[in-house]
Amino acid sequence: MAPERPTGKINFFTKLKQHLKPVSSRYPSRSPSPNPTSESPITQQEQQWNAIKDYGTTAWKTMETALRFLEKNADGFPPLKTAVSTLVTCLDLAKNVIGNQEEYAKLANEFKDMANTLAPYASKLAASDEGSIALILKSIDEELAEIKRQLERGKFKRTVEATDDQDDILVRYRKIDSLFRRLLTDVTVRTHVEIGKLREATEATLLRTLAPVDDARYNSAYSTAVKRRGCTTSTREQILDDLRTWVLDPKGSKVFWMNGMAGTGKTTIMYSFCEWLEENKRLAGNFFCNRASTSCRDLSNIVRSVAYQLAHYSPAFRSQLCRILEEKQNPHTLNIGEQFKWIVEKPFQDSKDAIPDGAAIVIDGLDECDNVSATALFLKVLLQYSAHLPIKFIIASRPEPVILKNMQTPNFSPSVLRLHDIEQSFVEADIKQYLREALRTMSPVPSSDVINQLTRRSGKLFIYAATAARYINPEDKVVNSKTRLDSILGMSSSSASLQEQELDSLYTTILLSAFDKTCLEKGELKILDLVLRTVVCAIEPMTTSTMSTILALRRGDVVSALSRLQSVLHVQEGLSGLVSVLHASFPDFLCDKDRSRDFYCDIAEHNITLTHSCFDVMCQELHFNICDLESSYDFDEDVPELEQKIKANISTPLLYACKYWSRHLAHCDLTSSIHYRLVEFLKFRFLFWMEVLNLTKSISTGSQMLSSTLAWFISKAPEHAFKETEKELYDAELFVKMFSLGACKKSTPHIYISALPFCFKSSSVYQNYWSKTSGLMEIGGTSLDRQRNGLIGAWKTHPDNAGAVAFSPDASIFAAGYKDRVNIREVQSGEIIFSSLLEDRARVMSLAFSPDNSKIATLAENRDIWVWDIQTANLIGTLWNEQGRLGRTPSLVFSCDSNKLASYSHSVSTMVVWNLSSCRVLSGPFETKDLGSDGSFTFTRDDSKILFVQSDLNNAGMVHVFDVRTGSDVAVPFKALAVSGNSLDSTAISPDTTMVAGGDSRGMIYVSNMHSRTIIHHSFVGHRTSVSALAFSRDGKKLVSGSKDGTIRIWEVGTGNLVAGPFEGHLATIHSLALSSDGTKLLSSVSGEGVRLWDVFANDTNLAPPCQSIASSVYVVAWSPDCTTIASGQNSGLNSDSDGTVAVWNAHNGEFVIGPFYCQSPILAIAFSPDSSRISAGTMDGTVTSWDLKTGEMVFQGHSGRGSWPPCSIAYSPDGSIMVYDLFVWNCSTGEMIGKVRDHDSDAESIPLSLDSNRLVLGAGEGESVYVWDVASRQFSLCPIRTQYRSEIVSVACSLDRTKFVSGFRHGTISVHNITTGEVPARRRRFGSFEAPGESFLKSVTFSGDGTKIISAYASTNSAFRDHNPIYIFDAETGDNLVRITGHTDTVTSLAVSPDGSRFVSGSLDKSLRIWQLDALLQKSPTIWMNGLEGVRVPNVLEIPNLVTRYEADGWVVRDNLHVFWTSPEFREDLCFPYNPITIGPHGSTCIDYSTSKLFIGRMWSNCWIYGREDSTVNEEVE
Repeated sequence: MAPERPTGKINFFTKLKQHLKPVSSRYPSRSPSPNPTSESPITQQEQQWNAIKDYGTTAWKTMETALRFLEKNADGFPPLKTAVSTLVTCLDLAKNVIGNQEEYAKLANEFKDMANTLAPYASKLAASDEGSIALILKSIDEELAEIKRQLERGKFKRTVEATDDQDDILVRYRKIDSLFRRLLTDVTVRTHVEIGKLREATEATLLRTLAPVDDARYNSAYSTAVKRRGCTTSTREQILDDLRTWVLDPKGSKVFWMNGMAGTGKTTIMYSFCEWLEENKRLAGNFFCNRASTSCRDLSNIVRSVAYQLAHYSPAFRSQLCRILEEKQNPHTLNIGEQFKWIVEKPFQDSKDAIPDGAAIVIDGLDECDNVSATALFLKVLLQYSAHLPIKFIIASRPEPVILKNMQTPNFSPSVLRLHDIEQSFVEADIKQYLREALRTMSPVPSSDVINQLTRRSGKLFIYAATAARYINPEDKVVNSKTRLDSILGMSSSSASLQEQELDSLYTTILLSAFDKTCLEKGELKILDLVLRTVVCAIEPMTTSTMSTILALRRGDVVSALSRLQSVLHVQEGLSGLVSVLHASFPDFLCDKDRSRDFYCDIAEHNITLTHSCFDVMCQELHFNICDLESSYDFDEDVPELEQKIKANISTPLLYACKYWSRHLAHCDLTSSIHYRLVEFLKFRFLFWMEVLNLTKSISTGSQMLSSTLAWFISKAPEHAFKETEKELYDAELFVKMFSLGACKKSTPHIYISALPFCFKSSSVYQNYWSKTSGLMEIGGTSLDRQRNGLIGAWKTHPDNAGAVAFSPDASIFAAGYKDRVNIREVQSGEIIFSSLLEDRARVMSLAFSPDNSKIATLAENRDIWVWDIQTANLIGTLWNEQGRLGRTPSLVFSCDSNKLASYSHSVSTMVVWNLSSCRVLSGPFETKDLGSDGSFTFTRDDSKILFVQSDLNNAGMVHVFDVRTGSDVAVPFKALAVSGNSLDSTAISPDTTMVAGGDSRGMIYVSNMHSRTIIHHSFVGHRTSVSALAFSRDGKKLVSGSKDGTIRIWEVGTGNLVAGPFEGHLATIHSLALSSDGTKLLSSVSGEGVRLWDVFANDTNLAPPCQSIASSVYVVAWSPDCTTIASGQNSGLNSDSDGTVAVWNAHNGEFVIGPFYCQSPILAIAFSPDSSRISAGTMDGTVTSWDLKTGEMVFQGHSGRGSWPPCSIAYSPDGSIMVYDLFVWNCSTGEMIGKVRDHDSDAESIPLSLDSNRLVLGAGEGESVYVWDVASRQFSLCPIRTQYRSEIVSVACSLDRTKFVSGFRHGTISVHNITTGEVPARRRRFGSFEAPGESFLKSVTFSGDGTKIISAYASTNSAFRDHNPIYIFDAETGDNLVRITGHTDTVTSLAVSPDGSRFVSGSLDKSLRIWQLDALLQKSPTIWMNGLEGVRVPNVLEIPNLVTRYEADGWVVRDNLHVFWTSPEFREDLCFPYNPITIGPHGSTCIDYSTSKLFIGRMWSNCWIYGREDSTVNEEVE
């Protein structure tokens, strides 16, 4: 009987033909009768057998044809061609010896289908003897060799004798089929991605963006430098054999951890294991960490280096990785968790079937990475993903606590080998073999007894044996080996630690020999000591050349000193050779006073030396424009041959000093000399230092360096001492932060061209460096006088986004929720480190960080709750909140122990508490009373109860206390906030749950103590509209409030005093607020605007004193007849509850003159008296008031007796005796109402007017009501002047020559008439036949001084053009459009021309005034926005500033693709535009001279530094 059909894998290519019926699993072991003429009846079983045989014959022929075709297509890939040829031969041998013909037929069909499918792609398989393809082909060859061996043994027999052989051959064929299918999977995956593309160049470019660390490969050139090598032959065999067994075991653990104390030979074993893996095509990647190399000890480099190697190991993996690199922006720059997910785990998901079994990634020396938290995160990510990856990992390290803790994570069991626990005899045998090999070239060769002594002294520490061998018998120099051997054998142990005593004795002996006082001069000993300590204390390894520069020594002296230390240090050959310690145990020994004794390295003491050395190097080499950049118009990335310039001009010692002076400083005490050098650096070389950091792409570390230096300085400086230096550091840190967070960092010259001119004048940076420059933009005004709490970063969002925000507890990152995602950014750099799309693109209503800084939770509009692990960026779970509609204010809060999460829903009045370990409901849902759609809730400190504060109208300030387990009330609800008759628009509970705060619609804020139930403050007065958001600081001492008017304030809870703010810049209701735990940063968000990051100054001396500015929207403006001042009327709104103010400003510099004058009703009109001595304002309630501009006293007030709406204007007679407002006429001397202009029809919508001599021009109604009224006769001299426009008249104005007037209609038409006859000028045509964006409404119109031009302002009704808000200038005679101007960010409401006709002022709802130079604008006078610079065409004046110059969202002012200058987001609203030299806004006044005559920009930029190379020193000694 034939053997049972073996169980094979499922046929992935095709199934057997449907006509082949299933038969018995057993068949006769012999063939049918050999006599074809036999008349014996043929049984049914025999018929089936013959059918199968015939089918098998057909299947073989078809299969052979397919395989031969595949063989031919593999001509370009010999390994595949050979494998297919051998397969054909073996199958041919097997067809007559395999008893089970049905299985053979199946096999033939499977191979046929495989061959037909693979043949077209055979040429796409990489012809390489490395990687996954090579391993697959190697495995095929091995299987075929065994099959051929068995078949050759039975080739003369009809069948293979043993049933086991038959089964084994079929199983092997199945495995071959499986291996070919892996090839097919590989090429199919790649082909699917690569069709129609030229991939090789693209993939190579994409992969290099990963920036792999080549030095970290086990056999790199650097490995030679640090003398990394494999095990001596015949040593560590048992360990290596165990590792081979583990990697080949498909059921073995995914992670192997080999640990051991320093010196046990971990790296040597890993080296040998990598050699074996590579030889057997199983080395998928490796990374050998080394604390002596900056790149090799940076843990963030591991993942991307391994991914790069994996891409070369597996073509299928490479295709998937490149696809991700193309689709996702720089995933390799994210945090380690996100890196691993995007560039390792996700490519594996779609290529795992192409990865052969038994491939491994090796990571050695994980304990040598310099960031403990990053190490913990890496292990956490690796252990989480490893179980699902088609590859194994082996990690070697010391058993450091952070590694040990993660390796002992519950539910994870790696394979573990502890080298220091291996039996002594096994280790001794290997060390003995190593010593024999290392010392065999000595003469005489050490005896067995000597080798045994050295072996005993080594114990289990291979590093002892290696160090002793290098000392006794060095390879690169001649020494007296016998003397050195005797000194080691004769030394005694003195260390207290038995485990370290032999190693300590060895190191001591080596150092005694190096510091031999009998053969070295005192100076040589000093140099030797200095060099040794520098190697140990260096932040990253130095070259001999760098070290000589840093230490101010001759390179020959450094090389000579190092030559005496080569047993413990390694020096690469050549000038670029790095100097490093040979083993981590040596610095450990040297920095432990009890162990090293006379050779002890005092870290603090030597870092003082290195700090001075760094300052010395910077003093000698830093200078202005260090890389000779030619033009300030270019971004650094566009500078030709910049890398060569950097290499030529920034020496390695200088770069080391610039990057690490603060790290060395951190170990020092604050001595007078250190203080002196620090101040000298800040005053004279700070900007040059920024150049180096920015050019080497290290600027983001600059603010961190200064921040840590400031913290060090405060901790070291005596109380109340050196406050000036503290301010210098604070200002410098802020300057770098503003530069590095913005797009200004794209161009290094703009440290001077943009960052310095726009720096606050009170900043130490400005004061230190402005006098050293010339030809930069002069920026005056009060807006930059003093530092203020200000914006340092802004990120826009989609108009529909809500933008909930939160800081992490450690204030290092912050999160923002949007319509469809949550983004986490780094506070220092502003870069996104995590971004996750939400399902259904649901709006994020709320988010929160857990108190232990390990998780972040978001509550989406679709009721889903998402919880992520912050460190790994992995989703912990999705919690389905089946609670119906959410309220306006979302309800989500972590427990204090971070293990629970509570959510509340208003619609069904339920609360749920979740267990985050299981992502299941811990308790609830609890039905509660209707607590309203808004409110705040939190856990109590012991997590046993939940507090909820209501905000709705009937129960505002009511506090409820619920039991976490049962949801029941554990206390009678009580009123914590005494708010009567008002609901609360916002509430907040302090972190310690002792206080509650609430803000109402009137702008009032209340704070109460919940324990004593007493009011702390009845109100915090400051906001004038609804308080929309509140948040306590972490310590509960401060309260942050945001308002509907877009302002933010910070209050001191204990006193109720305003301690910071108002922060202004948002244009709509504040949605969410967060204050960092250290109180120095503030986050805010506004729906449709985005998220803003603000600096909150802790140092009161850095705060700007209150300056007069514009706090509300500007509705009306006026220019005084004497040309010296401008007046503006601001309103908080246009309703009966709003109020207004009038302020007067200097027309020449924008500075505040007098005011503000307050009105209890919105201001609709203002006007100066003809002698400029008074300002008058008319309000919505019909009141008109005048103030004396010298004394500020009110000198007149009248009331019309009716509310003045629609808006009116104020007009004085030329002699100032008469004033008209609201159609009433007053005698200005007596205050008596002397008349009234005729009543208008009831349908009148507006009544703008202009008074010229004794004639009053006014308009009202729908297109037919323009009047001229004679003041003397009190009769209409022209009544009415008919127009053809059925539209509301919104503005009228008279020319200064008193011959004509202009009227503007809401729909945009402008009409000009003779003031005497009412006739239209002969050449006049209808204005408005110009192109305007969207459907524009006219808001204001006026004449130029000479009456030849008409200036008009428009507001767009099209939301896409809301930010245009254009001002047009027309020819008054022809109506031709002369100029279109933009600059305001909101509607321009009013215009006024200076009496001399040279300028005009515009007022806007964006809370600003802008003064424009009318003459210069019309004369096309050049500015840096337009002309006068190389390669820039002269534009038509109509293009100003829209086409030639544009202000980009990232702050750059760009002209014809040249980057002129940059401003911070904070200064955007204060920026002056072309022909707009003065702006007055929320931060005060700004004056900018854009004249090109004296500016050094573009190719002239390098002339701006008037001191050239700066070698100055501080003139006065710093105490």
